Amino acid sequence: MQMAVNQQTNSITFRAATLADVDALLDIENICFDSDQLSRRSFKWMINKANALLLVAEQQQKLMGYVLLLYARGTSLGRIYSLAVLPEYRNQKIARALMREAEQAALTAGRSFIRLEVRPDNAGAIKLYESLGYHQFEIVTDYYEDHANALRMMKVLQPQPEELHQQVFHYSQSTDFTCGPASLMMAMKTLQPVMHLDRGLELQLWREATTIFMTSGHGGCSAQGL
Repeated sequence: MQMAVNQQTNSITFRAATLADVDALLDIENICFDSDQLSRRSFKWMINKANALLLVAEQQQKLMGYVLLLYARGTSLGRIYSLAVLPEYRNQKIARALMREAEQAALTAGRSFIRLEVRPDNAGAIKLYESLGYHQFEIVTDYYEDHANALRMMKVLQPQPEELHQQVFHYSQSTDFTCGPASLMMAMKTLQPVMHLDRGLELQLWREATTIFMTSGHGGCSAQGL
């Protein structure tokens, strides 16, 4: 599914690619990559039929670079397949802006994670991804056409809470059948730090829960009883 993106930052337009962009995209591909290049047919497929979003950065009707975002069907995962900026437009934070646009599009499309692969010797790209919050979690051997390995990186897109929940107090159950009361006691202690936890309270809660919910098994472990 294609998603229309058309925003301007310092006279640079970010938008979804069209078939009219294919020639310019091929020029970018040939200039930026010596191998693992996308073909004309691949670009057309990504624009028209693939479950993907191909974004371009444009200034005065000149394509400066692109980012290709793939969506995995039935998952909350997006994947940056390729990112390229022409040499004369580098060091202008265009690659960073393209990544930001792709991340926002993925989040809008309901994706929670983005993954990507990068060559271990591409220090500039690795530095960019790390600054954007991507973390390496895997090395894929023999990934590229020249048999080079790839570093696989990932970023969580869902916004993180501003404050972390307070540390939950730990209490170890003293019997084999009071897991429910022990869990409840930990929650109670976290909410009321002055509360004293001991075996007496543990068994009291178990008895009360068993009285409330009397069926087969240990009622004191039942969520209904608790």
